[in-house]
Amino acid sequence: MKDTIRELTVPKQNQVVIAILAGLAVIAGAIFYLNMGASPDNAMSDAEMDAAELAAPLAASSDGDPLATPNPLGELTLGDPAAPITIVEYSSLTCPHCAAFHTETLPALKEKYVDTGQVLIKFRPFPLDPYAMAGAMLAQCVSPVARVAFIDILFARQGMWIASQDPSAELQKIAKQAGLSEDDYIVCLKDESVLAAIRGMQTAAAEKLNVRSTPTFFVNGEKLEGNQPLEVFEEVFIPLLPDTDN
Repeated sequence: MKDTIRELTVPKQNQVVIAILAGLAVIAGAIFYLNMGASPDNAMSDAEMDAAELAAPLAASSDGDPLATPNPLGELTLGDPAAPITIVEYSSLTCPHCAAFHTETLPALKEKYVDTGQVLIKFRPFPLDPYAMAGAMLAQCVSPVARVAFIDILFARQGMWIASQDPSAELQKIAKQAGLSEDDYIVCLKDESVLAAIRGMQTAAAEKLNVRSTPTFFVNGEKLEGNQPLEVFEEVFIPLLPDTDN
């Protein structure tokens, strides 16, 4: 009930967007090489080597506890910052198990624990392919008040936009609904600072928290892997809540 890093075939249409996604794919491969390890018998291409050199400083600069280090682009949160329980979720926007959590488990968790001030959720990107990276970048570029809703829409419509003949065009349509113009869309995907920040968070999570798949959750630091039902979260919540009658 979890997804690991993979690659998707990018349709050969919109040349600017395709070039951006191709670059993201190379960097994704380089980050995978750095984080997951690779056989010394497998030689990297020149493009992969260049991307690995770009990614290496991100890995080296990932100091401190990733769970306690704020998202440098602005946290995507749901709930009361003063809540006694904090869930940090690492997810990929193209991961079906992440979508299942967001559409099946999260609504009940939100109603019972987030809306009552008991749980704060922090959404952290851990993109497993170029489209997931593009979605994660766009989520940071939309208006701060729309970011969590944008993620929710991408997960809710995941089967539609990922399975379409041109996922990049479908992604652009959703971004437009969130307030990004075509120019905004392209500028966002070309923003190296956004890319570097997301890769930095992903590298830190992989190296220091041993995140290898999505979704991965940390409940006040306790690791849960995969799309878990609400009951599993509640078992972890019980000793952490002042009132255990939930």
